[in-house]
Amino acid sequence: MNEMSRTLQIISIQHELAMSIGLDLDLDKMLQLFLDRAKKRLSLRSALVFKQAPREDKDSNLLCYPYAPRPDEGSDWLVEQIFQFSKLDTANQCLQKDDCYFYLFKVPKFGAISFERKLHPIDDIVLHALLPLFGRLAVSCQACLEHQNLVDEIKNRKAIEEQLRRQTYQDVLTGLPNRKMLNINLQSLLSNVQQQGQYGAVFFIDLDRFKLINDTLGHSVGDELLINITSKLRNCIRRDDTLARVGGDEFILLLNNIGTDELSAVAKATKVAEKMLGITRESVELSNCSVYTSFSIGIALFPSPELSVNKTISEQAKCLIKNADVAMYKIKHTSRNGYMFFRHELQVMSAFRSEVEQRLHVALREQSFELYFQPMVNLNGKIIAAEALLRWHDEKLGWVGPQDFIPVAEESGLIVDIGMWVLRHTCELIAQNLNWFEQGKLRYISVNISPRQFSQPHFVAELLTLIGEFNIPHTYLRLEITEGVAMENITSAINIMKALSSQDLHFMLDDFGSGYSSLSYLHQLPLKSVKIDRSFVSQIHNKTDNQVIVEAIIYISKHFSLECVIEGLETAEERAYFNDKSIVAIQGFYFFKPQSEQAFTKLLNGVG
Repeated sequence: MNEMSRTLQIISIQHELAMSIGLDLDLDKMLQLFLDRAKKRLSLRSALVFKQAPREDKDSNLLCYPYAPRPDEGSDWLVEQIFQFSKLDTANQCLQKDDCYFYLFKVPKFGAISFERKLHPIDDIVLHALLPLFGRLAVSCQACLEHQNLVDEIKNRKAIEEQLRRQTYQDVLTGLPNRKMLNINLQSLLSNVQQQGQYGAVFFIDLDRFKLINDTLGHSVGDELLINITSKLRNCIRRDDTLARVGGDEFILLLNNIGTDELSAVAKATKVAEKMLGITRESVELSNCSVYTSFSIGIALFPSPELSVNKTISEQAKCLIKNADVAMYKIKHTSRNGYMFFRHELQVMSAFRSEVEQRLHVALREQSFELYFQPMVNLNGKIIAAEALLRWHDEKLGWVGPQDFIPVAEESGLIVDIGMWVLRHTCELIAQNLNWFEQGKLRYISVNISPRQFSQPHFVAELLTLIGEFNIPHTYLRLEITEGVAMENITSAINIMKALSSQDLHFMLDDFGSGYSSLSYLHQLPLKSVKIDRSFVSQIHNKTDNQVIVEAIIYISKHFSLECVIEGLETAEERAYFNDKSIVAIQGFYFFKPQSEQAFTKLLNGVG
């Protein structure tokens, strides 16, 4: 080969390798192309890249070999040579081992490359011509890295944006739309409803007794239940309908295109509601347990005349959700496990309930409640005890019945402070009239304890502290709880009752027989007495079924050494029926109606 040909060959090699640099912004592809061209043009046995470790790496002086063990993890000779080469100031190095020649080149600020040739070394002139390429290769590698960093940054930014979008519009646990997304969809529906000429519906769905499941079985079980229920609810609706999770155990469903008239819309909405209720007829199977639950569903149809009068789309959406919520509240606090369509009368009731809650805050602040007392008598008609009853006369609302304000107080949480007010004033009355008890006029005064108050973490300590303030015998106060309170969390209820019973505070189970599960737990509850529910006492002389139930309760009470109290007795016929029964006390209008504190005090003191 003459000198001209040799020069052209070197230029050709140099040009071809140079042209392979920077053809792709993907670092691996670009390097692979460069190595493949080098192997072909230089008759190499192998060509390998060693990438420098990141600066934060603890062995920052090492060169990382992407396809073989690092020096400290193996004994590969070439890797060790590269490791040593990285410490030198030279740009290249030639090594010989057996019949192979190894040429090491530094790629500034990136790493190094190794060319392996067998039998014959690379000509020095060719080698010298190759050296400038590695500076160019270093620039291209750096460009690839910066490009990849930019791609990664964009990808990460998009991932963050998607995560923010999901957090903004999606419920994390269930993957359902959240309240914000629901409002967007609902307002869109309302904007188009007039043009479509179709009815739609908003379902407000509350999962009954979810708090009980969450508190007793744990939040992980509660989360699993919500995910399971979400899947079942999705199977009840069409793809175009919107199901959203808007609270811990609350869902809202938007149905569109369910009829061109109200009658057909009601029929289709009813069909969906009944399908949903069917979900919970059997137990829900979870990973480690089975649970039973149910739905309370409120339904509001649209369009409706009262929605579109002087209301923006946003206001209409809020009104619809509120109407569905009102209907749900009504069904939840009557029967549960059912559905109810919104009616205008419910809106009036909701407004009244809202006003009651506002006025309760005022009443609690100004302590404008009153205590009434209804005496209990023995079979001879002699007063032996009394029940403290809360009454409320508001200067704006007038007399508000317990059936109207107690549920509102319970739901809002005000019942805890109101309950303590009742306990305090009852203890105060007892302390001021200890002679009633010492002279045998009264054995005790009972006070109703609400479910929320009973479940407070510090209920036992606060109650004992309160009684201690007045220094009264604990037996003079009796605590009334309902079956629902006792059964909601039987283990917790037993612990609380035992803690107080050990301090001579006795319990009375109110409305006994109105539930369905207490007989199986009765022997576990540390009770002193039970009250037979009014529903069994009314017209008992004419109702043989009620007679059987009452006789059974009296027998069970006697078996467990419990005092049996009859409540709600109102007629002479009812009174006659219980003449020969094992009854400790009777309470009812036949003997005494609830009396103001002043009238009750006069009665026991024999005044008037």
